[in-house]
Amino acid sequence: MRPAGSFIDRCRDCAAGRLLAACALLLVTLLAVPAPLRAAVRDEARLERADALLEDKGGWGEAIAIYRELLAADPAWVEPRHNLARVLAWRGDYAESLEHYDRLASATPPPADLAIERAEVLSWAGRTQEAAVAFEQLLAANPKDARAARGLARTHRWSGERSRADRWYTQSLALADDREAREEQLAMRSELRRELAGGFHAFFDSEDFSFYRTGTRFARDLDFDTRLYASSATYYVAHDREADAPLAGDPENLNGFEGRLGVERRIDARWKAMLEAGGRHWDHADAVPLARGTLEFSPVENTSFGLELAHDDMLERSYSLESVLRNVRRSSGKLSAWAQLTPSIEGYAESGGALLSDANAEFFAGTSLSWKPLEQYDVRMALAIDASRYQDYSAFYYSPEVDLGATLSLVGKIPITGGLAFTFDAGGGGGLSRELGVTETGPAYRVKAGFAFQRAGFSLDLDVARSQSVRAIAYTTHEVELRASWSF
Repeated sequence: MRPAGSFIDRCRDCAAGRLLAACALLLVTLLAVPAPLRAAVRDEARLERADALLEDKGGWGEAIAIYRELLAADPAWVEPRHNLARVLAWRGDYAESLEHYDRLASATPPPADLAIERAEVLSWAGRTQEAAVAFEQLLAANPKDARAARGLARTHRWSGERSRADRWYTQSLALADDREAREEQLAMRSELRRELAGGFHAFFDSEDFSFYRTGTRFARDLDFDTRLYASSATYYVAHDREADAPLAGDPENLNGFEGRLGVERRIDARWKAMLEAGGRHWDHADAVPLARGTLEFSPVENTSFGLELAHDDMLERSYSLESVLRNVRRSSGKLSAWAQLTPSIEGYAESGGALLSDANAEFFAGTSLSWKPLEQYDVRMALAIDASRYQDYSAFYYSPEVDLGATLSLVGKIPITGGLAFTFDAGGGGGLSRELGVTETGPAYRVKAGFAFQRAGFSLDLDVARSQSVRAIAYTTHEVELRASWSF
């Protein structure tokens, strides 16, 4: 026989079993309840409060705090995460906004407008290549998506591809009129400009050489990627030579005229090219064909590389009348690189050479580093080092075996009033020159000062400069330059 207490124990066991069974049934029932019914316990009133705060920019901070609290309690809740992603993007917190959009992509189902909003945030964040791909995918799926077309237009505009931007603005407006997009396209098209410019340049040196140039230039944007221009100039060149100087019996002055036609073309966002051709005619010297071409590559916004090929004479390279009378022509090539190393520091370097028609050759190289110490002022300090040499000596232009120079300078523009500013470029250093086996060293400097005026598309610049460099004797120059332009 079992003990008397066994009945009570059995009753207790049965009660415990019934309790366990009831708990299990409750758990199964809760799991079987559809998700929308379980969501009823979510704080919908708090969500509505946060959504209402989005109407005023001043309420964004409180709305963000509420959304974060709701997501901390229920990370799977789509609505607060979606609105949090939106308001973070409006506030400029693009990285965190994109993190929330990426999490929303795994929701079942994801928000209907998730893909277009994420593409827009990518474009606002400056991730233009990713944004363009995202918009293109949306348009491939739905070519009549006007919002995606507008987004692609804006992306191309912000990345500098204005021709593509214009085409996509036109397509988006054909799909659906949008006042803001229409105004953006009109504003962009207003950037197509024409420019009329002119100037005067006078140069004198300590060797009795003088040079005067008067020029005009007209340029017009054919489209967002192409600019055409035409320029002309007149020259007066003179050299008061000593009786025993080379070419002493030849003219001591020349009058000249030149004309050039050119085209500048942006090939795509990274490549830009320029090509110009023309000629220069002299009254007592042979005419010279002129040609120049450049190619510029910018892999990223703060870096560019350049290639330049040119054919001209030695006039503005050596400021020599005798080189023009001897018809010395110059075919040159140059490689250059520029980089924005930090927000306040820029670097530049170049190297090249030239073949001259008198069987001579020239080689040159240079580098500079500039620093903007104060962001609010347009003033820079720069250190420049340059070197050049000629293969052979010529009696008709300066052709040293070695020419080295180093200069530390201060360059800037200081506003005076309205559109008027004072400009300056002052630097000093030293140099070394070796010519005909004789080496000379000495100080070198350059001082330039002037005024610049800009207003409503019109600009006027006046500069006066004096410099000294090292040759067999101290060589000094004086310059006066006046430039005016009107962009309309």
